[in-house]
Amino acid sequence: MGLVVGAGLMVRRSFEEQVAEPSTATSGPPPPVVGSAPGLASPSVAASEHRANGVRFTFDGGLGDDADGRLGLHVRKAEGGQLSVVPHDGGLAVRFPPRCEHYGAESCARAILQSGPAGFLNPGRGSFTYGAAVLVQPQETSKGANVVQKGFSVGDSQFKLQVDGAAGQPSCVIVGTHSDTIFVALSSRSIADGRWHRIACSRSNSLLTVAVDGVETGRASIPSSLSIANEDPLCIGGKGTSANNDQFVGVIDDVFVTRIA
Repeated sequence: MGLVVGAGLMVRRSFEEQVAEPSTATSGPPPPVVGSAPGLASPSVAASEHRANGVRFTFDGGLGDDADGRLGLHVRKAEGGQLSVVPHDGGLAVRFPPRCEHYGAESCARAILQSGPAGFLNPGRGSFTYGAAVLVQPQETSKGANVVQKGFSVGDSQFKLQVDGAAGQPSCVIVGTHSDTIFVALSSRSIADGRWHRIACSRSNSLLTVAVDGVETGRASIPSSLSIANEDPLCIGGKGTSANNDQFVGVIDDVFVTRIA
């Protein structure tokens, strides 16, 4: 079993929590749906520096490739799960399926965005940052909710942003190659308040941090030798389409991954 390490806390994860799906791959109510999301389209990219060292998806043109066509996104779904586009900040964002009453049940609607192999996003031992803007209502929290993920925690390597648990506290997770130790930087602040929040995870040498709206809210020490390298896809909104896919519930926008030279 893997170890979870973060903010001075080390606990043992259960086997069920570790099992990963095989790689394939403003206050008030939520904003209204303004259109169905196509399976593939072309969003804009907010900043040119991300093109050289990573990717950024704004979804303002729908769902699909970044402006340079380096990383296509495709909709994957099961049990009637659907994605839709909703207005946000003068552009568009992606709404994911509603919360399922029985978390992890086979009958739960599931839908994510997934790229093809994305090895060029591997940070190795280098510094990098990743994150997204998210909107989660208090009633939309769940046991597991992945915002963005690349790789897996078992027999692989991984970086992930999640909003797990009823409290709605985001956390940044990384796992190095040839290791079963899971490092977690858990935010002290909940974001499940029906307002938009920008969450950023940053790894620099031996430190992993999580920031909410530009303010650091959690950190964890990690080995400076930790390396993340895999050929897995980038996944947004869940790790796959199996019943235990850690389906995100809410709205996501401005997803980014940036390697820092």
